Amino acid sequence: MRKLLVVFLMLTFLIHGVLLYAQDIGKTVFKLGEVVVSAKEGKEAGKLEGKSKIKSEVLKTHKIVDLAEILSDEMITASMIRKSGYGNEVGLRGFSQSNLRFFVDDTIVEGACGSRKDPSFSHIGLLGVDRIEVTEGPFDVTKAGALGGSVNVVTKKPQEGFHGELLEKIGSHGYWSNGAYFTGGNKLIQALLGYNYSQADQYKDGDGNSLNSFNHGYSEEGKGMKEFKKHDAWGKLQFRITDDQTLILSHTYGYAHDVMAPRAGMDIETERTNLSSAEYIFNDLGDYSDKLTVSFYHNKIEHNPYNKYRDASITDGYVKANDVETITIGGKIENEQSTDFADFTYGFDIYRRKWNGYMFNKDTGKTIKSDFFPDTSALGSGLYLKADKDIDKWSLGAGIRGDYFETKANDLKNGSLRYSQKLTDTNGNTNIFPSGYATAKYHINEQSDIFGGIGRSVRTPTLAERYLQASNGFYGNPDLKETKNTEADLGYQTNIGRVNFRIKGFYSWLEDYIYQQAKPKTWTNINAHIYGGDVSTLTDIGNDFSIGAAVAYQQGRKDSYPDNNSDKDLAQIPPLKTKLSINYDNSKFFGILEWICSGNAKDVDADAGEQKMKGWDVFNFRTGYKYKQVTFNIGVDNIFDKKYAVANSYEWDVVGGSSAAPNIVSEPGRFIYTSLCYAF
Repeated sequence: MRKLLVVFLMLTFLIHGVLLYAQDIGKTVFKLGEVVVSAKEGKEAGKLEGKSKIKSEVLKTHKIVDLAEILSDEMITASMIRKSGYGNEVGLRGFSQSNLRFFVDDTIVEGACGSRKDPSFSHIGLLGVDRIEVTEGPFDVTKAGALGGSVNVVTKKPQEGFHGELLEKIGSHGYWSNGAYFTGGNKLIQALLGYNYSQADQYKDGDGNSLNSFNHGYSEEGKGMKEFKKHDAWGKLQFRITDDQTLILSHTYGYAHDVMAPRAGMDIETERTNLSSAEYIFNDLGDYSDKLTVSFYHNKIEHNPYNKYRDASITDGYVKANDVETITIGGKIENEQSTDFADFTYGFDIYRRKWNGYMFNKDTGKTIKSDFFPDTSALGSGLYLKADKDIDKWSLGAGIRGDYFETKANDLKNGSLRYSQKLTDTNGNTNIFPSGYATAKYHINEQSDIFGGIGRSVRTPTLAERYLQASNGFYGNPDLKETKNTEADLGYQTNIGRVNFRIKGFYSWLEDYIYQQAKPKTWTNINAHIYGGDVSTLTDIGNDFSIGAAVAYQQGRKDSYPDNNSDKDLAQIPPLKTKLSINYDNSKFFGILEWICSGNAKDVDADAGEQKMKGWDVFNFRTGYKYKQVTFNIGVDNIFDKKYAVANSYEWDVVGGSSAAPNIVSEPGRFIYTSLCYAF
């Protein structure tokens, strides 16, 4: 069936290529590397500018409570690392985890777990999201540390008058979610307030295996636990100080408990998220400023995993728990200025992150390991400048950035760290580095463009990668260097009448790429490269129907090797992915039938513990109807109830004790869900 899909896609692209020259001329806009998925627009989410936009509220038509599944389903270049029913990782073109930078309203969000049981997306409530902005590649100097790209979740803003939404969702395996938000005000002050609660029982895969079956360490009590329970609340105040000045205050609170984590050795007892921000915007200050933004944020995440539901707690005679906290404080000053020469954006950003945690006996409160995460901190700051200019048929862009970054570990016994069973006094590190890009787009005619660019981005080691002091012999490497990505992108896109076609390729040279090492267990630097490309097309075939087709492929290879590893394949590279969809959409009714297919994951790093995985293909369907202010949606994922697993064997549980070759978690079987939304 997968071969059939590939053949069908090739025929679809060929037909669309012929149609390109048979349609009327149209106009399109494209920005290199940028994807916008909107809660208010379109049906083919994951859309690049120049492709059709989503016309229905795509974020509400899905069943999920975190956003990783949305991006992996809607974007052909995105992949997912399945960890559980909630709290999953997302990757872009072979870059994932710390090689991507995640933001909420341009504020940095990083989880607290050393094993990434709480990736950034797990701290974001779905109902408050307005749109998701995704940048692929090193083409945005306004975002620090975005090695392979960035994901920025933009939340809803308050409005005048009185508006709101009430949303109820239910689905298979005890899944349900209900929430609401209200916004209103006058010309001077507007407010927004929202709340959502969601929970689920353990899902079953296509063979009827429950979620707990993917980890044999669950106790009898654990086999009956819920998948997750989650509360989200958020609020905003917007003050229009004058016609040209606006102040926005925002706070988000999240509380999750009893979250299953079958890939790891512990589940999550509780997790608290507090995201606070303030933003002051000045418009039209004069010749030197079209828009000046001053912002500040304080993001705090408390993460408390434990092994209450595991056999280990019975064997040991007590419950083992971790208490981990991370606080990120930062700010930015950014100015936008239009001149006769070019349009400029320049600014300064700074943030400080603290990370601390310890292991203790849950029953007695006695500390087991006090320096698990030894009171570490990171300080990053940067200056940046970017410019955009149109010259005849050319659209040119360039950006430059300089960063200063330092990390430090405190409260260590004898003032030393343990690294690979040895002690080291390298407890503080400083990095200074430049980055930047240059892009060009040539308008062949009104409907077609060729575009390309070259860029260099840098990401520094995380505090876990440098300073983790695990009890299972897995230690951070204080001497890690920052990773440099030098990347070239080239593509072509055209939009003629009813047909949109786009092809893009990239090649990344990775210097000092941060990589997990199995023996001895730590992180190290290697050199590597990743290359690949994607092709997508969308054709309006009339009568409100359209056909979409897309394919993406990437490959990763090592140029140098970690100790005790001679496998040339780079880890965390998803296999070939294809997608075919038939869409119907008018002003009241929409329907989407999609066929998503993955090739065999055979080019894996076996020496690092990766496992070969079989390819898969699934059919999904969702539809919705809008009557006045009420919208009804229903969907079925994995219509034929297949058992399969996405490429999710990429990381180890460095805290819980797992070594290489972690547990593989299969995807849910047939999942039926429905939602009812009332908007006013």
